[in-house]
Amino acid sequence: MKAIVLSAYNPNLIRALRNMKVVDVPVPKPEAGQVLVKVEASPINPSDIAFLRGGYNIVKPLPAIPGFEGVGKIVEVGESMDQSLIGERVTFFIQDNNSGAWAEYVLVGEHDFIIVNNELPLDQAACLFVNPFTAYALFGHISENQHQAIIQSAANGQVGQFIRYFAKVQNLEVINLVRKPEHVEMLINAGCKFVLDTNDEKFVDSLTELAHRNNATAAIDAVGGELTGKLLNAMPAGSEVLVYGGLSGMAVSGINTLDLIFKNKVLSGFNLNDWIAEKSKEDFSKISVYIQMLFMDKKLVTKIQNSFGMDDFYNAMRANLADMSAGKVLLTMGD
Repeated sequence: MKAIVLSAYNPNLIRALRNMKVVDVPVPKPEAGQVLVKVEASPINPSDIAFLRGGYNIVKPLPAIPGFEGVGKIVEVGESMDQSLIGERVTFFIQDNNSGAWAEYVLVGEHDFIIVNNELPLDQAACLFVNPFTAYALFGHISENQHQAIIQSAANGQVGQFIRYFAKVQNLEVINLVRKPEHVEMLINAGCKFVLDTNDEKFVDSLTELAHRNNATAAIDAVGGELTGKLLNAMPAGSEVLVYGGLSGMAVSGINTLDLIFKNKVLSGFNLNDWIAEKSKEDFSKISVYIQMLFMDKKLVTKIQNSFGMDDFYNAMRANLADMSAGKVLLTMGD
């Protein structure tokens, strides 16, 4: 089979890309508790970029096949797996050392895939696992803790879009943070009430005023770095910031220590794998059906900007880096 293989990590993404090439490798054989999936498409996610740079939590032995998320059809099953799974289309999320989504075939564990409804478009199924479930889980945490308003960074991204849908259903205000004036205009034109540019010189003052006026005691942050500190410092007493990404590539900084001690503010992290592990098989199946229905009813839609064949992955990466807010870039595999 063909696979995109990374031979060396590099913090400089251009150099990391030079360490990638399409090669022929053996098709893997599923062992007990595994299925073999013929991959149809896989998105390029921020976690994939971080992985290539060697700055992600997952560091595979090299050479390695990148790609954590995708869609395809089960073509073979290992021992103990139901033979009737063969032929089913599944979306999957894997971080195994010996496998990756950017290949014609991938090994997936029995707890790492979801059978998708045949009415769900292929491009939407390819991006079903990471962002939609992350948004659902993050908003579930907010709902459980009865916050009245939400602040979210990277608000022009897919998770931000999904969070706004869930918030609208429950009549919660959302303060959206972006980093470019054109993104502010885009969200305002889309009907968002509160949108702030994090690079504006009055950003901290504006955020503090909005957070206190709307009693925004919950924030979800995909950026990290200095922004996390600015978020927590600007929020009312009793607030919490939930970090689920590190787009800045920088360590969290600038937090007012006294706010943590005397104003009962909390900073914590979110990991999708941990959240999934806490769910029973029955509960996770119900959530999966619910999320798929939202996509089939077009209440949620993942924006796709383009797709590229595996042999054209350099151009796929360039398109993704040129404008992530334009939507997901897909790698298509095989035929």
